[in-house]
Amino acid sequence: MTTKKAVSWFLTEQGRNFSFALITGTSITLTAARYLPNTFFIQKYKEFVHYYKNGTPVELPKELLNRYNKCLDLLNVADAHRKLIQPFSVFGFDLFHAGSTSSKFGALVGIPCNFMFKTLEDVKECNIEVNHKPIDVSMETGEKLGNALILSEGAQEFAICREILMTQNKKVMFESAYPFISIFAVYNMGCFFNRRFNLYAAPTAFRGTMYTILGFFGAGLYFLMKDMTQVHYEVQVDQKLAELGPEYVKNGVEFYEKILKRNQALRELMGKEGESKYTKLGNENYGLRQPHVALVHRKKFFEEKLQKKEEIESGNNY
Repeated sequence: MTTKKAVSWFLTEQGRNFSFALITGTSITLTAARYLPNTFFIQKYKEFVHYYKNGTPVELPKELLNRYNKCLDLLNVADAHRKLIQPFSVFGFDLFHAGSTSSKFGALVGIPCNFMFKTLEDVKECNIEVNHKPIDVSMETGEKLGNALILSEGAQEFAICREILMTQNKKVMFESAYPFISIFAVYNMGCFFNRRFNLYAAPTAFRGTMYTILGFFGAGLYFLMKDMTQVHYEVQVDQKLAELGPEYVKNGVEFYEKILKRNQALRELMGKEGESKYTKLGNENYGLRQPHVALVHRKKFFEEKLQKKEEIESGNNY
């Protein structure tokens, strides 16, 4: 009886106003959760992902800072944007970016410590652990992981350029708006169906089923928009990098090849968890979603560019 009264209250004008306020508050909260770390709280975000040693943030080595500045020159980044992008040493072995040069709060580009690795001895000194177990680089799988973490200077420049380019768009703004759009799309559709077919008079279970279906639709809409935006910019960035010249096309092939080999090694070292996280080819497993362009496809894109160049050069020789 109490449950029926509670449900009936939501059908009153006061209950509907409460529902609208709740939906609005949820939408704003989810939008803020995406927007604020990339704008107002971007320095706090940096502190969270920074690489620390003995409790102290590790400064970016001068060698990597010079490489980063070289990438800015290569991309012809305007002086105004140079001041907005902050390079730093990020935790882990993946590059990182946050924020946007379209925002006055600027952007971050995180460079991992393995960019200083030049030999397997450097990898060994770093005392890398996978699942809290130290990696022995003298073993086959450990050596495979170690070699995958060592990148040439050209591949490092390619990777840094990629992250810089990923900050030069409005992706943060778009992705921040998607939760609001998805939730209100579902809310308005629910209101429309209720009014159009007089579902307020229908059994509670019927409306509950409709709301569940609309909820799944809203979640699907959100992930679709988010994934399509990410994939769009990743494709765009790879195309821009390919335009830098044949040398950077080769660097692109090397970079993605190394990432794939790293993931393959981690798949072996992590056991069941690795098998669920990575495919045999080294791609990341995402299930039904496609939040990023598959690594094998990104590598293939540069391989095809390289092959076309070689075909043109061989044709000119005849």
